[in-house]
Amino acid sequence: MDRDRTARVVRRCADLAETLAVTAAGIGDVVLIDVSVRGLGRDAIAAMMRDAVVVGLSSADAAEKTGLGLRHVLPADSSIDEILAAVTAAVAGETEEADSWMQEASAPQDAPTGRMVAVWGPTGSPGRSLIAANLAAEAAAGGEETVLVDADTYGPSQSQLLGVLDEAPGLVAAARAHDRDTLDEVTLESLLPLVQPHLRLLSGIGVPGRWAELRRTSMEGVWGALANRGGLVLADIGPLLEEDEELSYDTAAPQRNAAAISAIEAADAVIAVVTADPISITRLLREHSRLEELGVQELHVVVNRVGAPVPGDRVRDLIASRIPVASLNLLPDDPVVCRTAAWDGALLAETAPRSALRKGLRDLAASPALLGQGVPASDRVSR
Repeated sequence: MDRDRTARVVRRCADLAETLAVTAAGIGDVVLIDVSVRGLGRDAIAAMMRDAVVVGLSSADAAEKTGLGLRHVLPADSSIDEILAAVTAAVAGETEEADSWMQEASAPQDAPTGRMVAVWGPTGSPGRSLIAANLAAEAAAGGEETVLVDADTYGPSQSQLLGVLDEAPGLVAAARAHDRDTLDEVTLESLLPLVQPHLRLLSGIGVPGRWAELRRTSMEGVWGALANRGGLVLADIGPLLEEDEELSYDTAAPQRNAAAISAIEAADAVIAVVTADPISITRLLREHSRLEELGVQELHVVVNRVGAPVPGDRVRDLIASRIPVASLNLLPDDPVVCRTAAWDGALLAETAPRSALRKGLRDLAASPALLGQGVPASDRVSR
């Protein structure tokens, strides 16, 4: 578009995919797009703004009242002169980078007041989901406002563990709302059903195949919104932490481990769950360097299913002598109690309140590992 001439339409795109392809090819200087187009969000707009200026059109009857944070948004029934004026104003500021738009799309927020803890564990089903659910329940029973997030993109299970039959949209809806710039306090609260007093659940993707809907930037926004809400946020995440080399070159491509990686990067502390066997412990030791790469500074290790023939002290010394940990906790092996709770869709506090396993989880829930007691509020800011 020549600023001294009348604007000329060089392409009418049928859908968002064609619009992204045309923009990437360098065809045209300005993209005039309806903000209610299916799939349009922060990532798509950022991709277009690398090669063109974006002006939005918003219809009065749109279901979502959002301008996606764009600086130039007009009513869909605007006149040609009004559209040309907006396009001219947008082109005049075309030196703005896409990264700056991503930072300014949402209004500035105060430092997070909540504490976020990611519950992770290496592959091999060490019991991280069961531990995450019961830790959240024990913290809530102690009066802590707690949100349990099922962010496992390989085996989501928190709804089943808690016996939630009417599963809410959950994490996918929250990520989509952030992408559409509509994740306000009211929307977030509607996605957090109350499971028990002081405990709310942000359910997972349900079907593992929906992992592609959880993009990195959207998840970062969800973690920020939860942290700003206050209280304790406990995220149950998947075991894999590597970034797909074939996808990482393209920032618009989804990554299956984005939810886990973003959760660890946003967390104030990480609880690593392993079983008391050499395979699981070896996997933890090998993954420790990856945790350090992601910025983990407060690592708490929970060794699950401790029992004969290996004594707990030997397991404790084996781990503590090889990696630095903030705390190391041992939980006894009690398969009958765990199976009973799983089949009943209930918590250990409901099915086996006097069991040694439940007592160990209750003590852990009251420890600084989870609540961060003694940590100044100014230090509880996501990295």
